[in-house]
Amino acid sequence: MAQIESSVFDMGSVIRGYYPSFTPSEKKVADFFLEDNPGIIRMTLADVAAESGVSDASVLRFCRSLGYKRWLEFKIDLTRSLHRPSEQILDEVNEKDSPGVLAKKVFQNSIQAIMDTRAVLDEEQFERAIELISGAEKILIIGVGTSGPIAHEMYNRFFRLGLNCKVQTDSYLQMMESALLSSRDLVIVISQTGDSTDPLKTTALAKSRGCCVIAITGNSGSKLTDFADVVLLSVSHENRIETIASRIAQYALTHALFIGLAMRNISEAVEKDQIIWDAIMERNFFQGNIQ
Repeated sequence: MAQIESSVFDMGSVIRGYYPSFTPSEKKVADFFLEDNPGIIRMTLADVAAESGVSDASVLRFCRSLGYKRWLEFKIDLTRSLHRPSEQILDEVNEKDSPGVLAKKVFQNSIQAIMDTRAVLDEEQFERAIELISGAEKILIIGVGTSGPIAHEMYNRFFRLGLNCKVQTDSYLQMMESALLSSRDLVIVISQTGDSTDPLKTTALAKSRGCCVIAITGNSGSKLTDFADVVLLSVSHENRIETIASRIAQYALTHALFIGLAMRNISEAVEKDQIIWDAIMERNFFQGNIQ
């Protein structure tokens, strides 16, 4: 099947059209989608497989039978088929909302993501993350796409504490960096879906080098968590593939890690922060004198 270009179409009709050609396992997956199950957009490939009573491979074959190379491609079109165009921007908004109402809905969506993320925070996992970060000889922070800015934010926080860390959002450079890591190093990977190909490859390579891995993800059942020594969940109930509120939750986790690390040695953290600000103030003074 050719990739569907229209933003408005019925995925149910597409599945019904291909139904006779499906294998028995694929028909189980098709039946599950055609039952109009609530919350289906939030499910992972593994979730669908479990609910359908088939293997992960069968779900992937189902997607390929419809002409999709990857689960994510299928899920994007599924999302488009089940929601109004406005909901592809943000859940629960519509074209009749005033700008003020839209703003309030965005704030509420972000607040809910933070509250949900706090509710599922595993304190033992969080403490373990602090220990791994503190004890690592070198830290590589990775994230692609919309996770990239959060990876950079984490780097900006951590280097202020004097941690030996680097950030890479380029897929090839991530692989190159991972190839040079050792068992004394740590990889922190940020991926909301947990299924993005490049972070998975980089993380698998780092793990093969003996590295510990911390994963910040919204998918506790993703392949990424198989490589992780610590999993920190960033929860968002948006139905879009590229969620917005999840970035707020990821930022909150990043800031919490920064504070947790700083509190281990408050005097040193304050001293380094003062050194940074003294350097900035001296630079500004120097530029002012030149002008």
